[in-house]
Amino acid sequence: MAEDGYLPPMFSARHPRYGTPWVAIIASSIVYVLLAQKTMVQLLTVYVWLRIGVTILTVLSSGRLRNTKRDIPRPFRIPWSRAGLFYVVGAPLAMSVVALVGSDPFARKWGPVPVLLALPMYFVIRKFRPARNVVSPSTT
Repeated sequence: MAEDGYLPPMFSARHPRYGTPWVAIIASSIVYVLLAQKTMVQLLTVYVWLRIGVTILTVLSSGRLRNTKRDIPRPFRIPWSRAGLFYVVGAPLAMSVVALVGSDPFARKWGPVPVLLALPMYFVIRKFRPARNVVSPSTT
């Protein structure tokens, strides 16, 4: 991720002898030690929050792409026009609310933290990450 510009470049530093990203390995180890203090159930319930966040962003992007990129080829089609899109977006949103309301107190306390940090981190990464050249399908 550091080589792609999502993390500071120091995380991509290679060990001179072994060629491994040693700073990233040490940082990951520290995170794992901290996570090991929690039970598997607690970790899974926080993961559910993160997974739901990704699912919500994915289904919401389908509506946006449908309106902004009408001319790109689609590998599949959502049936029933707007009603189908409403169901494809609405059903996961409703299931997410049920899952989040029913989660344990640890997850309700700590699950929103990474979800709420995601938006500010997006802008931080966008500001400091160098722009990449995007190749459009028509130029390939």
